[in-house]
Amino acid sequence: MAVREAPPAGLLASFSAPLWERLGLTELQPEWIVKGEHRGYDWMVIELTHQATGLFTSSDRASDTTTVFVLQLPHRSKNWHLSADRITSSRQLCVDDGYVYLAALGQQPRVRDWRRWLDMAADTADELVQNEGTHSAKAVVGASAPGGNSDDAEPEPSWNPHDRHWVMFWLMVVVPLAGGVLLFLAMDYADWQRHGAVTRCSAEAAMGTALRGWKVWLHFGILAVPLLGIARLLHTMATRIHRPAFVLQINVEGAILVAGSFVLAQALEALARSARTLC
Repeated sequence: MAVREAPPAGLLASFSAPLWERLGLTELQPEWIVKGEHRGYDWMVIELTHQATGLFTSSDRASDTTTVFVLQLPHRSKNWHLSADRITSSRQLCVDDGYVYLAALGQQPRVRDWRRWLDMAADTADELVQNEGTHSAKAVVGASAPGGNSDDAEPEPSWNPHDRHWVMFWLMVVVPLAGGVLLFLAMDYADWQRHGAVTRCSAEAAMGTALRGWKVWLHFGILAVPLLGIARLLHTMATRIHRPAFVLQINVEGAILVAGSFVLAQALEALARSARTLC
């Protein structure tokens, strides 16, 4: 009967491209391992503690634990291949040059359920052995086709638990910004329709502003510019998530949007000061 063992030193570093690397997990600490054999494959179960991946984590829950099933393939090869869509939010399955990895992030299946998980890993290993080399052959054929270049092919999107956090963060920024811009556009357009000018008057002050002619159109144009940046950011969220460099791209675009909105707000203030009038 398989028993728990202390993990050997350097265990995690002994794998070439393991699942925890693909998911970007940090502060890794293997708690214990169990070894065995299933359907002709050597396997290892690693109980892995890592930094919590939730959007909001408290100090008393700074870490998560994930049970990772690792199944050794018959030999090492660069030709083992699984598509990136096998890594999903509910189940993560991948392969490197020598092992199949299977887990459900943050979950620890009961021991009585291990056979089902090992069957899934073994089914995947059987699939890999049967299809060994076919992916690299297809890549060579694609590269040799007219206009084909395997180096130019964009990597497949691969799920990870971090990209969605940045999406939520920037949505909390852009949704209020978009709402405010649309509200001001609607109010100012209604004001322009009624009075032929965009007016700002204060009950406490005798002076206000009245934008007319080309200044009205400039005012509307400046107000609308952030909507273009918001649309661009939403497009990036929808089409680039889980692709390489997504975090860098969304943060650069978001920072440009925020900085640009601040500059445009100053431009609106300057435009308003140029149209001072008595209320």
